[in-house]
Amino acid sequence: MKILYKKEKGVSPVIATILMVAITVVLASAVYLMVSGYIGSSPSKPVAMSFSVTSTPTSSIFEVVSGNISVTPSTPLIITVTNSTGTWTVSITKLTGYTTKYNAFTNGPSPKVYYNITSVTGNTYLSAGDTITLSSGTTSGNFALYPGTTVTFTYQGTSFYKYTF
Repeated sequence: MKILYKKEKGVSPVIATILMVAITVVLASAVYLMVSGYIGSSPSKPVAMSFSVTSTPTSSIFEVVSGNISVTPSTPLIITVTNSTGTWTVSITKLTGYTTKYNAFTNGPSPKVYYNITSVTGNTYLSAGDTITLSSGTTSGNFALYPGTTVTFTYQGTSFYKYTF
């Protein structure tokens, strides 16, 4: 009886190395694709802006002391004014065009609250030295915001500054 032996031999070292590199690349790609869906984009930096608040008989002035934000239609600055008579909210999508006239908030009871933005750096940046002026208006004139009024500034969904008179 004849015994048949099959000669078994392993894969050559060159082919083995190529296979190991290919398997490593495929596994690394699979892990990257799986993890990249969870990581997403880097979070936006928190807003760090401070104001110096002063009041005159006719207005309340918020002057930017430090920090800056870019105000655009996709990243508006939202100002909310709250007191015992109601809440007013305005979404500011551009900084130019507000330097010479007052603009009334569109909602809320009387007296209406007006805002004015002056000294804007560039066309979209609000930064140190720029001011936001808020006042209450009636038919007899403008006045500083009343005691007990709270003003909140919100940017990119984060309330970053709140002041109560």
